Amino acid sequence: MSAPRPHDLLRITLPCSAIPVDAPAWVHQSLTQAPWAVVRRAAAPPGHIAIGVRGATRAHRYALTLPSPAVVKRVAPEELAQVDPCIHRSLPAIDALRALRPQLMATGLRWGPTGAVGFELASGAPHVHPASDLDLAVYVDLANAAVKQRLRALDRVLKSVKVRIDCQIEFPWGAVALAEITSEAPQLLVRCATGPRLIDAAALTP
Repeated sequence: MSAPRPHDLLRITLPCSAIPVDAPAWVHQSLTQAPWAVVRRAAAPPGHIAIGVRGATRAHRYALTLPSPAVVKRVAPEELAQVDPCIHRSLPAIDALRALRPQLMATGLRWGPTGAVGFELASGAPHVHPASDLDLAVYVDLANAAVKQRLRALDRVLKSVKVRIDCQIEFPWGAVALAEITSEAPQLLVRCATGPRLIDAAALTP
């Protein structure tokens, strides 16, 4: 099995002793109700994975590391792209995914929902609320002219939706927001395990 990547969702078995004593009470409660966590874009010691625990609100986010053997199941965003949103609740972000799914599939790019929508599709726990964004990850190896053309077309489609959409383009070396790539800005902000950094936009195109 390949190493977990940012946005992958993990079903875990984590003993209470593995959670720091100064962790908020909601962390224990959240993991008891839904023992799932998301892989963070951060470095972790050998044999460990950097994860984030989600709570009931946007303010409830907690970062920690866990030993790799604690992972029972891993679900990648691309797998969630195959899940039929119709079998889940009707909320703006989920409805937007339902409407956009055919166009996302038509890009020919690997993609999947992340954030609250991805978490709910994977875990079954109700984490999407009426004001939730729709977060997406699109996976590419490099942004050649053909790929950038597809990304610009996708950006136009996403901007036509009323729900706020945060789409990250995931490269093997880090992630760049779709809106930045299509902005034609000379420099782009890249998110990677060592932290954010600026790169020249020309570096995306071979």
